[in-house]
Amino acid sequence: MRKSIAFAGLGLAAALVLSGCSTTAEAEAPMEEAAVIDTVNSDGAGLRAQLTALLADHVYLAGAAIDQALQDGGDLTTPQVQAAVAALDENSVEVAALVGSAYPDAEQPFLDSWRSHIPFFVNYTLGKATGDEALAEQAVADLGAYAVSFGQLINSVVPELPAEAVQAELEMHAETLLAAIDANIAGDPAYFDLLKEAASHMPMTAQALAGGIAANLGIQ
Repeated sequence: MRKSIAFAGLGLAAALVLSGCSTTAEAEAPMEEAAVIDTVNSDGAGLRAQLTALLADHVYLAGAAIDQALQDGGDLTTPQVQAAVAALDENSVEVAALVGSAYPDAEQPFLDSWRSHIPFFVNYTLGKATGDEALAEQAVADLGAYAVSFGQLINSVVPELPAEAVQAELEMHAETLLAAIDANIAGDPAYFDLLKEAASHMPMTAQALAGGIAANLGIQ
């Protein structure tokens, strides 16, 4: 959204009045209009705000689902776990829909890709909770590979976003959420602060994604 505010020449007119000078033809010249970008209500700002909210929700909903799974002894079929997983998947659909509002053809590939990384966190949790280090290590490797493929997917849609930069954002997401999971499994009260830290990284991810999309679409 753009707003135009006529202000050019006001400083000169004010200076003439304050100095006691009479108005001259120069001061009476038509004022020029200058375009001012509304960085609060612009399309780009709206996209960034929505992405920030949805990605932060992703972290907390993932944390809630994993916590419930731990409380239920790793049983992923209980009604409580299923409800938590459903809420997390609804968030995935919302993130994909937001991307799809800008790139309709990319909505389903994005959703398929985004959904695919969530089970890796579940596998890591189950591996750590049961002492199956091989399962946990494979989950970490899977998350690393996912960061690479997700970066490539986003770059194929938004060339302004380097694949390596997107990859780095996903690696940070995984690193911070895995730290929170470790604390939860250990019964460490630091879990809550670590989960908050994982969520606090999401605004940076949202800013990077929204910035690339805005540049690609030519919006402010």
